[in-house]
Amino acid sequence: MKPNQRFYQAADDRQARQFCPNCGQPVNPGAAFCGHCGAQLGVASEPQSAAATDSSSSASQETARATTTVGQRQTAPQRRRMPKWLGALLAILVVALVAAYLVGRNYFAPGKQLERDITAIQSHQKGVAKQFTSSDPSLKITSKTIDPLLTHFDNNKQALARFRSQLKSQKFTNDGLFEFKKTGKQWLLFDQYKIQVKPVYASLTTNHDDVQLKINGKRVATSNSDDYSYKAGPLVPGDYQLSAVGTVSDTELKNTNTYYLNGKQSSYDLSLRTISFNVVGTPGTSVYLNNKSFGTIGDDGNLAIEDAAWSSDLELVGKYPVKKTMVKSQPVKITEDDADTDVNLTFDGVMSEDDAGTYLDDMFSAISDYTSSGEIADATDSDGKDLDEYFANGTANKDYQEFITMAKGYYKNEDVLNVMYTPSVVSIAPGEDNQCELTYDVKYEFVNSEDERTQIFRYTATVKKSGDDYQIVSISPAEKISATTETDDEDD
Repeated sequence: MKPNQRFYQAADDRQARQFCPNCGQPVNPGAAFCGHCGAQLGVASEPQSAAATDSSSSASQETARATTTVGQRQTAPQRRRMPKWLGALLAILVVALVAAYLVGRNYFAPGKQLERDITAIQSHQKGVAKQFTSSDPSLKITSKTIDPLLTHFDNNKQALARFRSQLKSQKFTNDGLFEFKKTGKQWLLFDQYKIQVKPVYASLTTNHDDVQLKINGKRVATSNSDDYSYKAGPLVPGDYQLSAVGTVSDTELKNTNTYYLNGKQSSYDLSLRTISFNVVGTPGTSVYLNNKSFGTIGDDGNLAIEDAAWSSDLELVGKYPVKKTMVKSQPVKITEDDADTDVNLTFDGVMSEDDAGTYLDDMFSAISDYTSSGEIADATDSDGKDLDEYFANGTANKDYQEFITMAKGYYKNEDVLNVMYTPSVVSIAPGEDNQCELTYDVKYEFVNSEDERTQIFRYTATVKKSGDDYQIVSISPAEKISATTETDDEDD
């Protein structure tokens, strides 16, 4: 400090505000020290005598310079303080920015982002596809391409739980199909995560030409051979409906199923299933499979059915013409076990060929015994069944009576030494009223006193079912098939 430093007033107003000669700040009149810089302030002296004033020009000049300096300091700009409201506003802004950062850091935390993704998946939120990305640029993630995955999670809640747990704990799924991966920034501050998908591929195969292959109802390929394969993809893992549609044997076939495509199974068989088998039955029978005609059984009693459209409800039926009506066979349920085997068509009341053969053998055994003894009591088969039981109405049956007459005649004829009867089945066909038409041949071998004769006659018997047995209703007139005679002279 300068102890002798004087205080100066502005030259134009001695009573105006006073200023510190050291720092130039305004001070109160009569103050001993400057309240700003602490400098000691002197009291200005009264005016000196004119002689003293005039005697020193240098003092006058110094006073003028000092007065000019004080005037210059008086006009210097003052330093203003920041308004309190502005400071408060800045403080609020800083606090808001810090709070926003903390909220953003929590909102964009990886775990929080994953939970929001899971919620979007569960509720099929609009825009959920934006939460996914693909490791293959050729797979575009859209609401349509992501839908099979959402469908899979809808159908399998446990799969979604595993999906969430594995992404949360290790950021990838055990099957390697999904990864929770950082893909960029949000607001330039926070990491952004998305679920990255590894696409899958599937080979669709079929076994016929001109078959349409479809994925979720959309045609993706048409086969051009009987051994066709199409590679589908890239696809988002998920539940897909795979279909093959084509026409086989004039029948439209469809093989459709839903599969979870996850890359573990590379090929999916969409063959149009067919079945082949051989129908055995009465010649002339028209054969129908699920009401569709497949032809007529030939004279050999067989009809081959090849590549019939497979379904789990196939039913085989035969229709045989009897006079002006068509007699239907018993329906046969076709199963997978019938493939490449013989399937028999039977009609109600119709004997099987084996049953017919046994029936004729037993009946002619009874006739042979009666022919040999001439005693009606001997007219029984090996099981003791009487001959009349083979005929409807028993002994009153006209054809029964004719057999009795014939056998009795051979017995009484002294020239007939022995007669042998050998029947054989020719055919069995359905008849009216659950009856059947049994056509058979009988070979008669006669040993006579002078020669040996062999004759073959053909008959058709109408046979009806009676309980567990069969009975002859009527027999058509005999038709001679052949006759031969051998004499003793010829033997010599």
